[in-house]
Amino acid sequence: MKKFTYLILFSLSICFSCDIFDGPDNTCSVSDPINDLPWLNTIQQSYESGEMSEYNYIGQGTYNGETVFYFASCCPLCNWALIIQDCSGDRIEGNYTLEDLEDKKVIWKSADSECFN
Repeated sequence: MKKFTYLILFSLSICFSCDIFDGPDNTCSVSDPINDLPWLNTIQQSYESGEMSEYNYIGQGTYNGETVFYFASCCPLCNWALIIQDCSGDRIEGNYTLEDLEDKKVIWKSADSECFN
């Protein structure tokens, strides 16, 4: 009986020491930002229908501990500026580069993307 009690206590301590997962990690509380954030979906639609869609892409990362979305280009002949926005779609002002963002990942690119072959 004593061994059984220790087994139960050990099992309970393992169960309560685990973190509870309550949704997507660091993604503005949505599982699919492109489709679940209306402002981001609007930008994606304009990128997709634009004449240089093969060079534009949308990424997600972390800037100063906050989830952000960045809008970038791999156009070899274009001069472009990095734009980042928070989960609400508000533009984050500042002097930053792609290297300042952490945990970067591309969340949208066109089907004919020249950026990531």
